[in-house]
Amino acid sequence: MTQWINNTVNFLSFMGFLLLIATMLVIDSESMNGIVVAKRFWFYTFMCITGVISIILAFYRKSTTRVDEIKTIIIGILTVVIIGISRNSNQEMMNAEVFLLIVISYFFFDIYFSYNKKSIKTFQFVLIALALFEVIWGYCQLYAYIPEMQTKFQLSGSFDTRYAYAVYLASITPIALYWTITLYQRLSAKFSTPSYTEQAKPEIIDEIMLFVLSALSLLGILSIMPFTGEAIAWLTAACGCSVVLYFKFNMHAFIKRLQTQKQRITLLICVLLISTGIVGGYYKFRKDPVDENLLAWKISMNVLTENPLFGIGIGNFQKAYGDAQSYYFEHGNRTERELALANTPCYPVSDIVRITAETGLLGLLLILGFVATILIKSIRSLKRYPEKLATLGALISLSMAGLMSSPIRSLPLAIILMLLLALCAPREARQEKAGLSFKVIYLALAGLVLFTAFPEIRKYNSYRTWAEGKLYYNMKIYATAVNIYAPLAKNLRHPGFLIEYGQALSQTGRYEDSIAVLREVLQSVSAPVIYNIIGKNYQAMGEYKLAEQNFRKAHYMTPSLVYPNYLLANLYHEMGLHDKTLQCARQVITQKPKKESKETQEMKAQMESLIKSIH
Repeated sequence: MTQWINNTVNFLSFMGFLLLIATMLVIDSESMNGIVVAKRFWFYTFMCITGVISIILAFYRKSTTRVDEIKTIIIGILTVVIIGISRNSNQEMMNAEVFLLIVISYFFFDIYFSYNKKSIKTFQFVLIALALFEVIWGYCQLYAYIPEMQTKFQLSGSFDTRYAYAVYLASITPIALYWTITLYQRLSAKFSTPSYTEQAKPEIIDEIMLFVLSALSLLGILSIMPFTGEAIAWLTAACGCSVVLYFKFNMHAFIKRLQTQKQRITLLICVLLISTGIVGGYYKFRKDPVDENLLAWKISMNVLTENPLFGIGIGNFQKAYGDAQSYYFEHGNRTERELALANTPCYPVSDIVRITAETGLLGLLLILGFVATILIKSIRSLKRYPEKLATLGALISLSMAGLMSSPIRSLPLAIILMLLLALCAPREARQEKAGLSFKVIYLALAGLVLFTAFPEIRKYNSYRTWAEGKLYYNMKIYATAVNIYAPLAKNLRHPGFLIEYGQALSQTGRYEDSIAVLREVLQSVSAPVIYNIIGKNYQAMGEYKLAEQNFRKAHYMTPSLVYPNYLLANLYHEMGLHDKTLQCARQVITQKPKKESKETQEMKAQMESLIKSIH
């Protein structure tokens, strides 16, 4: 009976954690932005389930892990996150609560692998299998066997962006590479011993199947990644694979065998030349994106200085960055190239920048200490646990992506990051019984998960209703859209929804209500489109000065956009200010947008007609 209970607990635990990892595969075509939203609600659901499972494991098992330095550090991170949430703007489905749950998920993964050490290898192959599935999904998209759900076709698998898809494949490449090499070596050794082969046919068959899975996944990833066009993915995959090859083939011993200083200097020079060539070539072919990132770094530094120690609060980066960019282009020493390169404020240039800005230097040091501690301990334990090398390479790959870009804004990648950290964490044999502090911590964490996630799960139907209203919104039947949106506005605080609701209110003549809704959005998000709508509301109400302020705010936030100057020209024309009208109209005509479109051409044609009418 006891054995049956143990098997049941193990099976349920495995399925619960497997379904949590499978978050990346969930899509709901009937929900608003179903690629992202469905994943969020699936994550909420299975975080609640894994929380309950973790409590069962903590209280049911006799042996346990202890609260070591790694868990101590992450408890500090949770403290910072909770404080950050208390300072967070009231925005739904953004970063605050989700960030909290992602951090807690590490504890749940950790306790599972502490009691199921044999599952560590299993979950490595789960990641490999999921990567192969994503490769197949991607090829089906390329050949139009699967209809895409994005507004524009892009190779993205089950992810919401091509970038997230490419980074995920890049992070799994080191795992597939490690097991392809390892299993090939094992099989070669076994097949060279016929007597051993006859005695262990089942074991060999299993290893052959795993080798085929790893090799197919590796080849599939390498074959489809060029179609993504994401150079960062190649770079991060190369970093992770280099780590795998370095330790797998004991390159450290090779370097030690270089007896003379001249040989070592020569090797160092070769590495530096190759690295310089890669960086230089990347900049030559990707000059504009690199310069855009450099500009984003410059503006992000201004955000970092607002509250360097404790940060601006989790989930507030987008608003702070938008305001900082607007101030920079209005008052800073900007160049013409910067004016042309500026993007609409959206995501931070890298996860490190966002974490530092939102949690301050305190949060950054805790998170870097957490990751560094696991990396160091994982490297030190490679001789005893060589299989950790696979996840170590994957963790380094994903961490490098976080230094150069922002992968963890994608929920599946954030989950994978926590999983890799848990897989790399030390698993020393411990015989002591579970202490009260250990059980209390997991009980508190599970309670926090239920308190945070369960209220969000109840909002899922609101996103489906939003999708229904979106149909009328897109058809410009704004009165019907307002009737559908109005009941949702009581508990649905997603910025995208509120912007649409504000726009629909504006189009139906409810200008003051529209301004009130959009002002609420500005508490968490700062974007030109919001200021444009508010400005048009004030213009319709005859509040020309307030309209001008909002249009100019939108212009300085993203100077490369034509539309704010177009709105200013029409406003000045309505006010009878011909000089300012001509100035803005000429700016519209001469301005070179980042992407030429039919709309910009129409605006320029209207400005030419406006200039002729004034003259």
